[in-house]
Amino acid sequence: MKVLVIGAHPSDPFPANAGTVINHVNRGDEVILMTLTYGEEVHTEHYLGKSRDELRKILRENSEKAAAVLGVNDYRFLDFGDTPLIATRENMLELGESIQDIRPDIIICSHYPFRETHYGHDHGEAARMLERVPSHRVHSGKEGHRPKAIWFSANEQSMNHPIYRSPDTYVDISDVIDQKIEACLHTWNPWACSSEKLKEIGPPLLRAVGMEQGRVVGVEYAESYESPWLKNNIVTHLGT
Repeated sequence: MKVLVIGAHPSDPFPANAGTVINHVNRGDEVILMTLTYGEEVHTEHYLGKSRDELRKILRENSEKAAAVLGVNDYRFLDFGDTPLIATRENMLELGESIQDIRPDIIICSHYPFRETHYGHDHGEAARMLERVPSHRVHSGKEGHRPKAIWFSANEQSMNHPIYRSPDTYVDISDVIDQKIEACLHTWNPWACSSEKLKEIGPPLLRAVGMEQGRVVGVEYAESYESPWLKNNIVTHLGT
């Protein structure tokens, strides 16, 4: 199975989906990561003084190191600009063509469509773009492609209203939580703090979020997702 994971910023797939990605890689699935932006406008205060090109190089290298920890060697960067990410026609068509080129069986989005808070506007916008992307129709001579399923992450903790947070499928990541944390520490830094401070405060938060999700379905650590029907499923991989 071919799995495409899409986030608004380069670091987004790791706290949201790293455990799920590891499970799919371990099963032998082909996993591709994609970011809609370089994320140069968010959580980069600790890189003050760097040029735009230098910053992009750092963000890309760190993200690719994190992907390698998950066993993924294909991380694709689109350049839509962040904070704010805007769903222009040109961006939507480029995203659609990218999906047509990859032709994934399923798409996992690192975000939920109703996320609206502060920099989270980019998160919600990325999910809404994925809902509306015209990949299913012929464009520029490319055959349309409709994935068998799209899964939206429900792990984010600061969504505006509990009605928007309705996960119905949970991926058991208990066996890979340490590997997930290792990957996150390469690129995920919402506090824009030093690497030493990140190693101190990052792992407990990632474990706490995973435990909160796992508690719902009786496993130690989990990542949660939303699909159209509301029932609690416990799985090791996301399918169609």
